[in-house]
Order: sequence, then C-alpha cells, then structure tokens
Amino acid sequence: MADKKVHEELYRMRIELAAMLKNNRLLYSAVQEVNRIDMVRASLILRSSAHDKVPVEKILDGELPKEVPVKEYVFIESFSNLVRIAYSNLDMGNSLDKHLLISGYRILSENENGYFRKSNPVVYTFNHVPPHAVDVEDRITDCLRRVYSRESGNNIILKAMYIHNKIIDIYPFEDYNAELAIFALNYYLLENGLAPISMALTKQDYQTQVSDCLKGIHQEKFYNFLCGAIYDKMNGTIEACREYIRNQNEL
Repeated sequence: MADKKVHEELYRMRIELAAMLKNNRLLYSAVQEVNRIDMVRASLILRSSAHDKVPVEKILDGELPKEVPVKEYVFIESFSNLVRIAYSNLDMGNSLDKHLLISGYRILSENENGYFRKSNPVVYTFNHVPPHAVDVEDRITDCLRRVYSRESGNNIILKAMYIHNKIIDIYPFEDYNAELAIFALNYYLLENGLAPISMALTKQDYQTQVSDCLKGIHQEKFYNFLCGAIYDKMNGTIEACREYIRNQNEL
C-alpha cells in the first residue's frame, strides 16, 4: 500500500476508532488492556530473543512461568505500571516530555533519584557512540521541541520514529534506553489517536534496522515496518471493536 494511501486510511481509522470508544467505557477499557499488553511486549524486544512468546498476560495476572527469569517478572510489572502512568498522562492531555521519560527511568530502574546519565558509554548493541553527557538534557529538549513544533508536519508515524531513534541516539540514561525509546514511540502514537504496537520484529532485525537509522542509512526500512505494524494494529483493533458492538446490539 502506497505511503499516501496508508496515511489516508489511518486518518479514517483514527476517526472511526475514536467514535467507537468515546461513549463506551467498557470497550475503551478493553482496548486499553490490549494496548497495555502490546506495549509491555514491545519493551521486551532486546531483553528476549523470543519476546513475542513471553506470556505477558499470565505474568501480569500473577502467574510465574518457570521459563521466564525472575528479573523479567519485576521488569514486566514495572513497565506495566509505567503504562498505567502513561494512560493517566494521556487522559490529562499531557504531551511527551523529559519529565515523563525521567519518571519512566525511575520506575524501571527502581531509583527514585534517577536522572540523565553522567557517563559517556559506547553502545555496543547499536554500534553507536552517543553524545557527551553534558549535552543529553539539551538534546532531549530539542528533540521534543522539534516534534511538537508547527513546522514538523503531520506525519505521526515519521515523528514517532524520530522520537524513538533520537532517544537511542542520545542514550539519555544509564540503562533502559531502548525500552524507553519504544515506550515514547508508542506514547506518541496513542497521543495522536493511533494504536501502539508490540514490535513484531526479531531482536536481530530490530538491532540492525535501528543501527542503520543511527548511521543515516536504510531508514525507510524501519519506517515501512512501523507503517505496516501500525496499520495492522489499527485494523485489528477496529475489527474487534466492531464485533463487540455488533454482539452488544444483538443482546
């Protein structure tokens, strides 16, 4: 599907989904729950070579599958709490900002005083050297200012991708940067009426595509993946909502 047609269809989908959820709290809550699971699963892409098979729902329901390391239970619960905070921020109309990213880092690191990094690491996962620590805060501020400026255009997916890639490029925290980059991408999608995605890529493909983006090459590959994934998630969400409404009308 051509890029222009994808965006036209996504615009239509945003309107239809918003209308279905507007006055139906039960349906809205059900969609939020599905999105929460997908956001948690997306955050696991670098933590598990089979992140799409991690039983996130069971873990959040209190089950402890033997094949999942204990530390991942803690992370999944923490990230789920971060998603709940994200929903509260979205309900209040709050845009993505550095304070939400810092709060996210504090939740994931379990450090109530966590802040931007003071070290200057080499990020071997993406074969990347991020900017000096003294520049981190200014660069994060500039990244978000650019995204929310009037001159940035109206391509939501491109801007969500930009946020994701810039967070990994800047690498603002000592840890959890990829997890927070994916969180920020999905937050921006939700903020603009689109559905978050579970990052249905292999760990290796994700590393390769993001590494290429940081080098300024093959960026269209990651962008096309995002377009397809968001389109599929929106289409699936709308179909599920339509079925729910039909079933309710038949009662």
